[in-house]
Amino acid sequence: MALTLQAQTAVAPGTACTRTFDVKPNSTYTLEVKMRTASGSDAVTLETSGLGAHDISIPTAKATWTRFSQQLNVADANNLTIRIVAGTGNRYDAEFDSLSIRRTGDYAAPSGNSPRRREVKTHLGITMQPDEKIQWMRDARIGMFIHWGLYAGPGRGEWYMENSGVPVKEYERLAYPESGDWYFTAKDFNADSLAVLAKDMGARYMCLTTQHHDGYALFDSKSASAFTSMQTHGRDFVKEYVEAARRAGLKVGLYKTLINWRYPGYFDPYGTDCAPNRFGHQTEAWHRYNAQQMKAELYLQTYELMSNYGKIDHLFWDGGWLQQRGTDEDAAPFWESGKLMEMVRELQPDIVCNPRSGWIGDFTCEEGGGSVKGDVRSGVVEKCMTLGGPWGWCAMREDSTAILSLQAVKRMCADCMVRGMCFLLNVGPDRHGKVPQAVQKRLREFGRWADEHAEAIYGTEGGPWNPVDGQYGFTRKGNKVYVYFLGEYDKDHFTLPPFEGGKKARRAYMVGSGRKIATQQKDGSVTLRNIPVEKGDISIVAVEYKD
Repeated sequence: MALTLQAQTAVAPGTACTRTFDVKPNSTYTLEVKMRTASGSDAVTLETSGLGAHDISIPTAKATWTRFSQQLNVADANNLTIRIVAGTGNRYDAEFDSLSIRRTGDYAAPSGNSPRRREVKTHLGITMQPDEKIQWMRDARIGMFIHWGLYAGPGRGEWYMENSGVPVKEYERLAYPESGDWYFTAKDFNADSLAVLAKDMGARYMCLTTQHHDGYALFDSKSASAFTSMQTHGRDFVKEYVEAARRAGLKVGLYKTLINWRYPGYFDPYGTDCAPNRFGHQTEAWHRYNAQQMKAELYLQTYELMSNYGKIDHLFWDGGWLQQRGTDEDAAPFWESGKLMEMVRELQPDIVCNPRSGWIGDFTCEEGGGSVKGDVRSGVVEKCMTLGGPWGWCAMREDSTAILSLQAVKRMCADCMVRGMCFLLNVGPDRHGKVPQAVQKRLREFGRWADEHAEAIYGTEGGPWNPVDGQYGFTRKGNKVYVYFLGEYDKDHFTLPPFEGGKKARRAYMVGSGRKIATQQKDGSVTLRNIPVEKGDISIVAVEYKD
């Protein structure tokens, strides 16, 4: 029997809508829901509670209705709570509809260790990179995302142009002094300082927005219709960035959007059905030629990014959907995503890419500040999020009380680590190119914690057992298992499941301080004694097993 809520419901920014369902223990359920955000700069997350180790989260930043289906495993619970959460940085309502759960069978808990698996697939003629070519990302674990562009002037988020329906010529004024206090001066942009900040926050790789949906490119381009920083400032910021990242020993990532709001054809790619938009565009036959011009510029600029800046390690595609409708994969025939990726791979044979071009991707993304829950992830998954607010600069970034607390950042990172995920944390420099002091301070605080606990973070994998949300989780490396206590665990002892092959523990200690932790072994299990866990904070114990 299905329990369904058909009513379309809005969720205001920074709030949540909660629904509770009665469920039967030892059962599997299928959860289905449709969700969307009013703007692609916002995010909405569905998260469950009451299922312990089986709680899940589903994030999305799609501005079109998207249906999600997820299996739920119920072990011993009788009540399931579902929260639909609109991020604190949202400027507009999120919405959900047709939320339903239905029992689909019996559930029995699996025995043994959680698997770590990644299936290499071929899609649109392009095969995912083999494990050895993406291992660096699994080992790096922490990265810095950088959203910077003309939108830093108004400080209303990177979707300002579309959200406010700003005409192209008016938006271009932000690149020139005539825009006054909104002028994108870029005078203080120093790529080496940014790379130092990335290292200070514990990042092992960086990813810069080379061009967002507004079409302003931070690099030189030969496209006749391009709007670039070389034209407005005489600077190739991408060149400055990649050189600084390499000097700092960081892997180099580039963000590139497919869509471009400068082209009316984006909203009317075939000249027959113009999507509703804030720019006043209506259906025109010539739009199909305009859309092809947009596509040609995408190919040329992608070629330039993959050819002119040396080895690129990481490519974060965005904006693969057309007309702000449907999915990235729906639009793949228009973009000819397989052809696009073929060019990328020919120019950068070792690069790893996400799936937002419409191609399946070497790794996948979970976007936004919603909770990370559920099992150890299969494949390589990157959690990307901000410290609060939009991705681009906004005034709240200047206020240390308005951005995420250090404890919140540590918890999000820990939730990613125990699930085998990467953690890509965003900064948004201001219109002058400076990262706000409050953000710098928070990142460096986090970096000191990451450095103190480095052995439990870098080069580890999630597992060998699945986490229990808010309570504990695990990473492992070599003959060590690291037990993360996630802030809600309130006992001073903990028993680990039996380790593979019946291995016995040699010793245990607190990561960071090195303090010895007493152990007791019985029937292949190890019990940790007198653990100094601190409620609301992250504590990590290393358990070293005998070879």
